[in-house]
Formats: sequence, C-alpha cells, structure tokens
Amino acid sequence: PLSTDEITDEKWKKSWFNSPLFKKFSSYFVLHPLSVVLIGFILAVMYMTNAWDGAIYLLLSSLVILYLLWERVYRNSQESMNVGQKVEVITRVNKAKWFKFKIPKSFLLFCQRLFIPIILIATAFLIFSFPYNFYFKPFASGIGILCAPDYLTNIETTRIVDGKQIIEKGRVGLFLFEKDHCQHSYWWELLMLYGFFYFFVFSFLIYLTRAQKILRIDAFVLLLILLSTFLIFLPEFIYVKDIYPAHYRANTMFKLTFQAFIMLSLCSAYIFTRIMRGRLRFIFFPISLLLIILVMTYPYLAIPSYYGDLKIYKGLNGMTYLKTLYPSDYEAILWLNANISGQPVILEAQGDSYTDYGRVSSNTGLPTVLGWTVHEWLWRGDYGVPAPRITEVKDIYETKDLALTQKLLEKYKVKYVFIGALEYEKYPALDEQKFNKLGKLVFQKDRTKIYELK
Repeated sequence: PLSTDEITDEKWKKSWFNSPLFKKFSSYFVLHPLSVVLIGFILAVMYMTNAWDGAIYLLLSSLVILYLLWERVYRNSQESMNVGQKVEVITRVNKAKWFKFKIPKSFLLFCQRLFIPIILIATAFLIFSFPYNFYFKPFASGIGILCAPDYLTNIETTRIVDGKQIIEKGRVGLFLFEKDHCQHSYWWELLMLYGFFYFFVFSFLIYLTRAQKILRIDAFVLLLILLSTFLIFLPEFIYVKDIYPAHYRANTMFKLTFQAFIMLSLCSAYIFTRIMRGRLRFIFFPISLLLIILVMTYPYLAIPSYYGDLKIYKGLNGMTYLKTLYPSDYEAILWLNANISGQPVILEAQGDSYTDYGRVSSNTGLPTVLGWTVHEWLWRGDYGVPAPRITEVKDIYETKDLALTQKLLEKYKVKYVFIGALEYEKYPALDEQKFNKLGKLVFQKDRTKIYELK
C-alpha cells in the first residue's frame, strides 16, 4: 500500500497532467512536451559530439513533427467528411486550368502547432549546449558555393577583423564564391556508392503504390530517404570552408554522406523485411540477395588489403602496440595510469596526425601542450594557435637556457615531463640534465623517464 505522501504525490501528478492548463499547453504539440524537451537534449549531445549531427537530426525532427501534424489534420478532415461536414472549396477554371482553395481559419493554429514544438526543441538544444558553446569557437570560415559565376567571384566586400578593415573578394556574409572551385561527383560514382541503397528505395516506392495501407513507420522511412537524398546531393552545390584548400569538399562530403549512409542502411533493412511480406518478394528476393552478396565481398577484400594477415590478431587492448614497439614507454604509461590522479599537464613530443605521437596523453587522458598538430589546427581553424607551440615544445626539450625552459613550463602549467623513444627521436639535442634541477625523477625504465616538476 502507498503511504500518505506517495498518495498525495500521485494525486498531484494526476491533477497536474489532467489540468486544463497542461491540456491546453499540450494541445499545441503532436508529441508530449517532455518528449520535445528530451529531443532537444539529445540533439545537444549529438551537436557536442559532432556539430553536423545536431543540425542533421534537428532537420529530421522537424520533418517528423511536420508529418505528424499533417497526419492529424488529414485524419481530422477525413473524419469531418465522413460525418457529412462540407469542405468549402472555391474553384475557378480558366484557360490555364488552375484551382484556388480558400485558406481555412485554422491555418494559423496549424502554424502554431508546427513551429512551437520546433522552437521549443531549438530552445532546449541551445540551453543544454550552452556550456559547450560558451567555450567553443567554430573552425569553419564560411559556406562555399560551387561553380559560382565570375560576377560573384569578383565581388568585393569589406569586414572588420581584429579591429582592422580588410577587403575580401568573393564573399558575401557567410557565403564564399571562390574561383576554380567547381568539383562535382560523376554519375557513375554516385551509382557505385549509393546504387545498392536506391535499389531498395525504388523497390519500396513501387511496393507502396500497390500496398493497401501505408503504415506510419513507412512514412518515417520515406522521411529518412528524403533527408538522406538531400544530404547526398547537398555537397554537389555547397561546401563548408575549412583548412584543406586542395580538398575543400572532402570534410563536408564525409560528414553529410556518412549520416546518409547510416540512415539508408537502416531503411534498406526495413524495406527488405517489408517487401518480403508482399507479392513482389519472388522478384525482389533474388535481386536483393545478389546485391547483398556483392556488397559483402567488399570487407572480404578490403580488410586483408589494409591489415594483411588476420592471424596477427593481438586482442582488444589498444595499448598492445606500445608493448611491442615501445616497451619502456608502455611501462611508463601504466605507471602514470596507476599513480597520477586529477588532470595535471604532461609534456611529450608533438608530431603529425596518424602517427604514434600523442601516445602518452591519448592513453592516460592527461592534457598535453600539443598533440597532433594538424588536428589541433583543424579544430581551431587558425594555424596561429598550434604553430608557436611546436617551437616552444622543442625549446623545452632542447634548449640549455634553464630560465627559458622554466618560463615555458610555467606558461603551460606543466607538472610532468615525459622522455621516451619518440622524444629522443624527435629532439636529438635533448637536454635531460636540466630536468633534474627543475624537478625530480619519479619513474625510469631503461631510457624512458618521467620527471615531476617542483
């Protein structure tokens, strides 16, 4: 049995959710108001993980709300017609044979029920992502338009940057019109990449024309297909400007079509099971089976081409390679994980992306002065941020000027200095003796050392 307090709480909840105020508020939504707020929260998490995902799935959420609202209006209109209510339609036929429909008085209510949930989702999204946005500076410098005409590429505008007025060509606000930026995908490339998915898409459309009833989930799959198609073709017209001038479409293409690939994969699985319940399955099954077999040959050929002999499997531990290539560094990293708490800054050698540099910070979670330089540059959109640190890290390891070393260490609040195989390789003039004066040796294994600074 419930306690008196629990009964009171239960009654309060019922009285609140059944109150006229809540019902009136809820009437503006095709989803539960709390669900709308939860969607905003999930979109904020997506945005903080990958900014593109936040925008993509906000658009998907808007499409779903639009469909649910249209479904409600359509159902209500069908019910109204069934009970004999008349729908006023003013028809005028002229030589062009066009029809004019009177806008219903409920159009404003329709717009309210469409935009209020979307605005609430966007508001929740902004509120939940505010702590992230407060410190985040987007690296994108504009939206480029592909194959812009000459009169746009030659247009001149002025803007203020760091208090200075500069003149830019081919820029209007956020939009960029750059010369010689006219890349497009060939039709056969699109066919090779997405032909498998669109076989299922067109089969699904044919199936729906014969279906006696279109389910709500069918409509949702159609929305996923619509959004995916939009994401595939969008990079054929625009790109987001980043730090890769030679491959200016690459990042935009990857981020958008990656999500399209995921959504079309989900759609294809559903379409397969849906059509297999209908009469078209005898034609559909052998063709789809052949395509699936062809697609499955890719991992069979691609994985060995990259990894070689699969018999070299070493397990799921991502640090195993360190034990093989840099055994002393591996022991030092294990010591850090076991003995260091909090987030003190540790200094290690900086290097290029997709190399073994950054091995200490990535396997301990400790911050460092500079990791993969190009990635740090990409995330900030300005090479002026990581560039000075390249020289400063080098100076800390190699300079014999004790005062300069101490000044740089204090600048970046470095607590530990790591000296291992890559540090010896990167900085051949490395001066170890000065670290004995600035701190104490807390770990040593062969030539690998860790110094704790005073």
